Amino acid sequence: MNKTLEILRYEIVSAFKRPSYLLLAFGIPIFAVIAVLVFSFVKSNQSRSAISESDQNNVSLKTEGYMDYSGIIEGIPKDLPENILISFSNESEAQSALNSGKIAGYYIIPADYIESGKLIYIHPTSNPISEGGQDWIMRWTLLVNMVDGDAKLASNVWNPASFKKRNLNLEGSNTSGGSGDCVSPGFGCESNLLLQMLPLVLMLVIYISIVSGGSYLLRLISSEKDSRVMELLILSASPHQLLTGKILSYCLLGLLQVTTWFGAVFLIFRIGGTTLNIPKGFSLPISILVWGIIFYLLGFAVYASLMAGAGALTPKLSQYTSVYFIVSIPLFVSYFFSLMLLGRPHSLLAIGLSIFPLSAPVMMITRLTVGGVPAWQPMISAVLTLVMAILIVRFIAKVFHAQILLSGQPFSVSRYFKAMMRTT
Repeated sequence: MNKTLEILRYEIVSAFKRPSYLLLAFGIPIFAVIAVLVFSFVKSNQSRSAISESDQNNVSLKTEGYMDYSGIIEGIPKDLPENILISFSNESEAQSALNSGKIAGYYIIPADYIESGKLIYIHPTSNPISEGGQDWIMRWTLLVNMVDGDAKLASNVWNPASFKKRNLNLEGSNTSGGSGDCVSPGFGCESNLLLQMLPLVLMLVIYISIVSGGSYLLRLISSEKDSRVMELLILSASPHQLLTGKILSYCLLGLLQVTTWFGAVFLIFRIGGTTLNIPKGFSLPISILVWGIIFYLLGFAVYASLMAGAGALTPKLSQYTSVYFIVSIPLFVSYFFSLMLLGRPHSLLAIGLSIFPLSAPVMMITRLTVGGVPAWQPMISAVLTLVMAILIVRFIAKVFHAQILLSGQPFSVSRYFKAMMRTT
């Protein structure tokens, strides 16, 4: 037991000396949180400035004049400020009022306005409409008068459609599709890109953590065999102690990484608020963090054990890439299907993959993030994955024997399975 703990301590200390691990486990999530903080601060200042400018514009709306030669304007809409538009009978009167400062500008509505849709705007500055910022007043006045003063009809013409979409693939979930109020994350949340991509983000956190920890474990063991360091390790600890120490150390390192990433996501949602357009009242359930940790631990136990066993049978570091690809095929396949089913998290195929142990770690967390998953499904999935993890760890323990660790035979799938199935 002491040797196992010593191996565990050594591997953890070594990992904390690697800049790549520190960057992946702490650097990126910390940078993401800082970026959101800075973005929130900047956007908050911009919002305050925009509100201030809006208030100033509302206060500084200036009276303008018009000459209606088309006979369209019969009255000024009641929702506009009083005396915001003044009618003149001819241009000389309007020009005189402009020169005296009584009005800021004036419109000339020609007799053929209905056919041409064009009018003339006289203003002292070079770009009057953009600088004046109140051309909407005349537009609204013309629109209301063209629909015989019906302000409600004019409003519908001004904004003719308000779409509400419904994604039938998300039936059974709590996701609101396209209504603007995202009850839960997922592809149905079309009004917020962050919430739409959240299931993918959390799935990638689990996937990357399992892949990075498992692949490094395979590389480490094959490297120790290639450099003959394994021969020295076998003299100081048993193969089972080596296996236990290495798997536990990288499990803890990965757990720290997953917790940091999930914590960063929760913190971003807490500090992001309206800055990231997160719907009011939305909160990420803490159960997602709990289930994420559970499925990470189970997934790591399965795939890290498989990687460790493959590393024990890989005599040359040059074979690492091909061996890693072969062993991780089930994880790649489950990741591929998880991407395909992001828009259909409650389809039969998605449910089946989230319960099947080899694909459960990445698929189940995706569905749990979207919501609408019955409680019995993650429970059954976790139990089945735990059973598979126990069986694989027991099988891989058979691979960690001195004659196999010190063997120089090349890796092969048949030899891998024969080593796991050995009875002694």
